[in-house]
Amino acid sequence: MIKLPRIRQSVCLIVLAWAGGALADSADTFNVYLGLGLLSDSNLFRTDRDPERDTILTSSLNLALNKPLAQQRFVLDVSLIDYRYDRNSYLDFTARNLNALWQWTFTPALVGQLSHVRTENLNSFVDYTAVQPELRRNIRETENSRFDADWHAGGGLHLLAAISRQKQQNSEFFRQESSYELDGGDLGARYVWRSGASLQLVQRTGRGEYTGRKRIGFDVVPAPFNSQYDNGFRQRELEMRLTVPLTGKSSLSARLARQKRTHDYFDQRDYAETIGRLEHVWQPSGRLSLTSAVRREVGVYQDFASSYYLSDGVSLQPAWQMTNRVSARLAYDWQRRRYEGAIFPGLPQRREDLQSARASVDWLPDDRLAVNLAYQRDERDANQRGRDFTSDQWSLNLRLNF
Repeated sequence: MIKLPRIRQSVCLIVLAWAGGALADSADTFNVYLGLGLLSDSNLFRTDRDPERDTILTSSLNLALNKPLAQQRFVLDVSLIDYRYDRNSYLDFTARNLNALWQWTFTPALVGQLSHVRTENLNSFVDYTAVQPELRRNIRETENSRFDADWHAGGGLHLLAAISRQKQQNSEFFRQESSYELDGGDLGARYVWRSGASLQLVQRTGRGEYTGRKRIGFDVVPAPFNSQYDNGFRQRELEMRLTVPLTGKSSLSARLARQKRTHDYFDQRDYAETIGRLEHVWQPSGRLSLTSAVRREVGVYQDFASSYYLSDGVSLQPAWQMTNRVSARLAYDWQRRRYEGAIFPGLPQRREDLQSARASVDWLPDDRLAVNLAYQRDERDANQRGRDFTSDQWSLNLRLNF
């Protein structure tokens, strides 16, 4: 349970640091940030009946380093985020996040990046459900390591290459979105015109392994009763990106890709889908902007009724810089999911609409303190019983730089 003294102590710490801390700004080589947040959620577990309200208190410490050195730049961001739940204290945890980046330059024509990102989050209850409280605290640890190179071959032509490693680890068993490791590489080219427009074509290949799984062959459990949970896969993606500055106040970006995943043993889990995104950014003035987008995405979701889902969505994000220290933002997102690749015949296809609307205000009382107040409403309308939900969330966040 969140005690009032805990909140008072956290607020006092922020206020004292604000009042007595040395002046700092984001341009400094080294910055320290303290954060405090309060979130009220009307339906924490995203259920269709008997929703359970909870209040989450977050406190964070963030250390940030941004150091240019000759032609190189080194960036390091380390954060601790402590989550405390009022009514469901068994969900309490502390996330340890890391973002490390080296922007390297070998010659003026050969540049690139070496990066490593590590995050910890509680698996969303939109997709993860557990009846036993001890299984609800399912922490997802995600790691992404990447090395990429960009060689300016001459004129507007750039040759691109990269190697990467992705890792996703769930602290509890999550059958539909299992833990995995994926090693991959990219090869491609980008052409940049003098107008600022660019066209990029990249081929990605990867070899993945599901961790914590035990494959059960058809010789042990025959089809269609076999769950067909594989322990390895290959993934290929051919991607094209186009960026076009339409006017001085608007730009258009497009992504079109063909993604294919094949499994080592159970080909009924395979898929090959066309995905993409079209985004338009409009800034009619220095204080107003509107970002709109349409998209199609594919995501792995494996059980007897599906192997993956396709998501078609639209989003709108207007923003208004009211004064130099006050800004307001709106965000609306709608998506329709269709679950494909059932391995058990006769099961009805799962379909659902998800939408999210958010309004927020940011206030900078001075150069060291940032305040954010937000309201968000999430909804799901599904064709299967028990999957609908509505959630209202209010949040207040303070962040101090010193």
